[in-house]
Amino acid sequence: MLRRKLLRLIGSLTAVAALTATMVSPAYADDSSVSNVERVAAAIEAATPATDLSSPGEISAGQLVTSVGDIESAVPLSSDSAIVVTRPTAEGEQAARIELPDEVSVGDGVVANDGTVVYAANDDSGDAVAVQTLADGSTRIQTVIGTADSAHEFGYQMDGYHPYQSDTGEVVFVDDSGNVVPVGAPWARDVSGQPVQTGYEIRGDELFQVVTPDASTVYPVVADPTWMWAGPAWGMKLTRAETSRVRDYAAALGMCATFTNKLPKVAIACAVFGSYIVAQANIAQGDSPKTCLFFTAAPIPGVIWRLPC
Repeated sequence: MLRRKLLRLIGSLTAVAALTATMVSPAYADDSSVSNVERVAAAIEAATPATDLSSPGEISAGQLVTSVGDIESAVPLSSDSAIVVTRPTAEGEQAARIELPDEVSVGDGVVANDGTVVYAANDDSGDAVAVQTLADGSTRIQTVIGTADSAHEFGYQMDGYHPYQSDTGEVVFVDDSGNVVPVGAPWARDVSGQPVQTGYEIRGDELFQVVTPDASTVYPVVADPTWMWAGPAWGMKLTRAETSRVRDYAAALGMCATFTNKLPKVAIACAVFGSYIVAQANIAQGDSPKTCLFFTAAPIPGVIWRLPC
């Protein structure tokens, strides 16, 4: 079954590559590029967990445009351009931009029949970047690490957003208006399907996924962050005064009760969560400048971020 799926995906990518060779387009116009696409397809199929993709979009003005409900994703065929996702927010419709990682030198993209946009490396390394729109509107950006000598960390930026990481490892991007975009937990797998150690690091305004192979890792390796537009982190943000007040355990218990009453589907043990609130509030007061607490109910209930007030 897996082999049949792989052959279909390789066939679709190869067919698209052959078609683009007859058009006025820089993407995949020679046999070496087609070979690169086949290797990328094989690596992705072997490593990627089963996930429903959206229905394939349409190519318009040099980008693949895909709509899922109120979310529209425009994935450029030019590797120099950014992915643009338009989604509804509390302030109205908003366009968010994600830059492709520049640690991989890739050519322009080819669109497979399933809607995956593949940017293969400009050399024979087997490195690549592949972008998919999932059935819930999420954007998945996969990096294919072709060899042990390839880059093993990849930086992602969103114009106007800053990444934040909770003390338990979850990551969100937040803009100046307080719009929050969660990023799914990182994963990486080698071509044999074995997990490879990976994690996130925040460096300034950039989120890095760092992949750490070991002696048993079989290349290529596929690594993935996913931006979850349809399921934003939601919860309750405290003011600076509230953040200061919940350094007291009794006040923290009261705030936990308020949180769970507003979000009845979230089950939190306030005796434990109250201590967590106190600890994070004290850290927030020591931050320079001081930060405010944000409790989330999704993607993981009860996670606390320290965000700008």
